[in-house]
Amino acid sequence: MEAFSLAVRRRIIELYQSGLDTDDVAEIMACSTAGARRVWQRYREEGLVGPRPHDGGHAPQLDEQRKKQVLAELMAQRPDAFCREVADELHVRLGVRVCRQTVGRCLGQLGSTRKKSRCTPPSSKGRTSGRSARRGRARSPRSAAATSPA
Repeated sequence: MEAFSLAVRRRIIELYQSGLDTDDVAEIMACSTAGARRVWQRYREEGLVGPRPHDGGHAPQLDEQRKKQVLAELMAQRPDAFCREVADELHVRLGVRVCRQTVGRCLGQLGSTRKKSRCTPPSSKGRTSGRSARRGRARSPRSAAATSPA
């Protein structure tokens, strides 16, 4: 959900200052009562009209240079490794836990694809694709009519 614009925030504060209660302000501004109340509370307690600054989420655990270097080394050693395996190896080498999605995103930024090579050995678990419904060559109706006894 987006933060209220400054104009909307100022209008909410004006409505509160005119003596309206939270339900009336929320109805006039077509917003939630909690949203209107928070704008008014922040103005009352801190004197600020604008939204709170964004915290920015988690700080990256690897700097860009180190990440590029280690991922390039890992991909040179094992180009067919799964992202999960690369993430585990990063944990072993650097002591940093990252998820497989993060590894995939980082490899994408480096221009590496995650396609398996065609020269990998076949699956030991069995067939990986279904068999065709028909075996052999398909016969056309014309060739079938020519070979049948008339």
